[in-house]
Amino acid sequence: MKKFITTLVLCFGIFVANAQVFLDYATIEDIVKNEREYFDEIVDIYKNDDPMIRLDDIALVYYGQAFLPQYNPGNDENEKALKRFHDAGNHAEAYNTAKKIIEYNPVSLNALFNLLISSKELGKSKEEFDSYANKYQKILNMITEYGKGNTADSPFKVINPDDQNYVLFHELEIEKEISRELDTETLCNIVVVEPSTKYQYRRVYFDLSLFLKHTSK
Repeated sequence: MKKFITTLVLCFGIFVANAQVFLDYATIEDIVKNEREYFDEIVDIYKNDDPMIRLDDIALVYYGQAFLPQYNPGNDENEKALKRFHDAGNHAEAYNTAKKIIEYNPVSLNALFNLLISSKELGKSKEEFDSYANKYQKILNMITEYGKGNTADSPFKVINPDDQNYVLFHELEIEKEISRELDTETLCNIVVVEPSTKYQYRRVYFDLSLFLKHTSK
């Protein structure tokens, strides 16, 4: 019953015509801070690749990270090291560093993407690779289900600016980015792109409000 209730409060507005779902950040924050045992249970379900995991569960785990004490996008030393190892093509160190990151941030798209690459390069098992691929794709699917991205009223919501690139280039299959500009009123980053087969608009809106409010503290 509790899971059913959570589904209702997380997704408080649904328009059947365009499958638009709105996220309630206040409810997510309340669950993380006041129902931590339940939140941790959902995180475990996500980590274990439960095939029955729901869209709202993925949203709770992903956006819930922004309300945890360790939320520190842009300043995480392991994330910085991971970028260096990735750029250097050091798959062994990228793998080890990414594994450290997902211990405390299991929805880090930087870590999951690098684990996809490095686990394959290092000859890890197919089961391990599939686990990373499953988590990575589910997060991207969730982000694009909760927004259309074509207006400031229906942006793609991300908790880390880095996640914009994974949505743009991997999920929307954008091949060319032209410019980026932050709208300080809506806290949306507006990315001008050449449209792709999967995304027919020239502007992509990303809501960075959780990240920007955190960094302004």
